[in-house]
Amino acid sequence: MPRPVTYDRDAVIAQAARSFWESGFAACDVEALTRSAGVNRHSLYKAFGGKIGLFHAALGHYLASVAAPYLAILEAGEGVDDVAAYFERATGATHGDGEGYDRRGCLIVNTITEMGRSDPDVAAIVDGYHERIERAFAGLIARGQAGGTIRADLDPVATARWLFVTSQGLSVAARMGRAAPDLPAMVRAALAPIA
Repeated sequence: MPRPVTYDRDAVIAQAARSFWESGFAACDVEALTRSAGVNRHSLYKAFGGKIGLFHAALGHYLASVAAPYLAILEAGEGVDDVAAYFERATGATHGDGEGYDRRGCLIVNTITEMGRSDPDVAAIVDGYHERIERAFAGLIARGQAGGTIRADLDPVATARWLFVTSQGLSVAARMGRAAPDLPAMVRAALAPIA
């Protein structure tokens, strides 16, 4: 008879997501992950198939708990103010360390920067998220154009891709410690061409 699970799976995933977000995939060794998450090595491998399986689960947790509110801003947004709100939240300007940004950057951006496309499952998670952001930006731009708050001559898809790439660059700047104190000015500069 198998032994009962003695740990909270969701809590293990949430703690692992924090560890990966702060340190990256390579820097998180299995021993540190098991210690911080309060689960033994055998349980980690049995439940997740190892470190990479836990990482996949951690990315899913991050998307559902951290990234989803940012996407909701875009998916419900109707104009430049909503794009600005997304940029401010996604770059950490509204929940940073007191210097105006979150030094961890974005776990998804950090992941693709660290791992590239070396893991097909990670690449699929990242691609799916990026496609959803681009669709959300494009929808918001089209709504803003219809409402007169965004320039009507812009191509919504091309502009969405540009805004997406800009937001990812700001996230990398945050991770490098290069975003503050200029973050508000950077956001204004990024949005000036669409208004």
